[in-house]
Amino acid sequence: MGNADWTPDSIAHALPDAGMRQEFWRQFNLTPLDGLKALGEKWVKAIEDLEGAVERGRAVRAFQQQNGGELPAEYSDVTDLIVESRAA
Repeated sequence: MGNADWTPDSIAHALPDAGMRQEFWRQFNLTPLDGLKALGEKWVKAIEDLEGAVERGRAVRAFQQQNGGELPAEYSDVTDLIVESRAA
């Protein structure tokens, strides 16, 4: 969808989480009129970033399924670091 095609409603519907939608509408309602374009651009970028992350996640999962669970070379398994940081 091009930038001109986005509306506040289409942005809200594209957000995958009720909390994100609520935050978008909160910001939308509190933003002065002259700041709405920048706010919309910020949220459209967030949607595009999320969509890109989903595609990368699907590609990694497909790679793992074809390679016995191994990650592609450009990725690092940080599971142990996360577990350690949560235990601390």
